[in-house]
Amino acid sequence: MIPIIHRLLKDNNKVIIGGDGEALQILRQEFSELAWVNIPDLQLNLRRGFNVRTLFIIATSVIKNSIKEHVFLKSLIKELNIDVIISDNRYGLWNSNIKSIFVTHQLMLKLPKPFKIFEGIVYLLVKKAISKFDECWVPDTATVDNLSGDLSHKYPLPSNTKFIGPLSRFTETKGRAVARAYDCVVVLSGLEPQRTYLQNEIISALSQGVLTCLVVEGRPSVNCDNITVGTNIEIVPHLETGVLKTHLLNAKLIICRSGYSSIMDLNALDKKAIIIPTIGQTEQEYLAVHLKQKHFCTSIKDLRETITITVSRILARG
Repeated sequence: MIPIIHRLLKDNNKVIIGGDGEALQILRQEFSELAWVNIPDLQLNLRRGFNVRTLFIIATSVIKNSIKEHVFLKSLIKELNIDVIISDNRYGLWNSNIKSIFVTHQLMLKLPKPFKIFEGIVYLLVKKAISKFDECWVPDTATVDNLSGDLSHKYPLPSNTKFIGPLSRFTETKGRAVARAYDCVVVLSGLEPQRTYLQNEIISALSQGVLTCLVVEGRPSVNCDNITVGTNIEIVPHLETGVLKTHLLNAKLIICRSGYSSIMDLNALDKKAIIIPTIGQTEQEYLAVHLKQKHFCTSIKDLRETITITVSRILARG
């Protein structure tokens, strides 16, 4: 959403930010001058893995939350005099009285192996939901050299779909001067407890090495001092976009999750990385395999020994 908001402001539009949790916090920090409103998002607990009951709970939760969003938007339109809504993967944020735009790279959803036979049915349901919007923007290219693979290219596109090219918060932001450069920059994100688990594994793997490392926790709502681990690792809760851009460009090695926003950021900076999918998040697991096959990145599971071995091999290759 950050590059989209930059473009809207450049074209002299009045923008109101809507969101929830860490995502809203990042947008508020990036655009401190803009008005904002909290729109509660769906909170899912994926700790127990997938089964029929879990999928049923997720499906009903998505439907219930979409209805709540749709009703909430009606009152918001009247209160704030909104004439366009741009929804980042939130199916309920549309209204027939204003222009409604849906932004997603997931025109189909990857399901766990036991449920793959239902992917076609789920695609039709997603297509039906997207048809409620006037337009569907896909942040990718329509060419073979794309980033999202099956997620936006496997099935026929909804008639209101257009590819708008990959988006990155770094495109409109200039790098800022930093006090030092790091050999390795780790950018963390995602749900707990997986985020903390991965952070601990990476720190354990890299703390005995000779690389200087910066770990960005991806927690913009946390206010605390930087933490130093051993002699080579510094941990920060969050970084301003311009500062993070400079650190990533200076790094010999980047480690991050295989979320699509992270993938687009790497693409914009023309940097390769070790990407580690969140176990149980089928989208990230698919993207990790898909992009590894395209030689876009190196993909590994979040195991301490594997991280250490992979880092050593990459540095040996230069």
